[in-house]
Amino acid sequence: MLSDPLPNMTSMYNVVFIDAKGAETQLAERLVDRDAAAQIARRSAAERGVGRMVLPGSVKLPNCVCVVPVDDFPSAA
Repeated sequence: MLSDPLPNMTSMYNVVFIDAKGAETQLAERLVDRDAAAQIARRSAAERGVGRMVLPGSVKLPNCVCVVPVDDFPSAA
């Protein structure tokens, strides 16, 4: 059994605050450590008095601090 379903991709994490109107504010970008991203999300959510989630992609969840996995693909030249 593989622990990583997509072993050729390097996952990184963004931490995003989504306000009541659906506007996104980046709090952290391209973190390689999921635990660090979750810690930033916990602290930021507590400071704002909002919830937090880990998402497979960015969706508009109001009043939420989200950890969003992003794939780090090499840029094509």
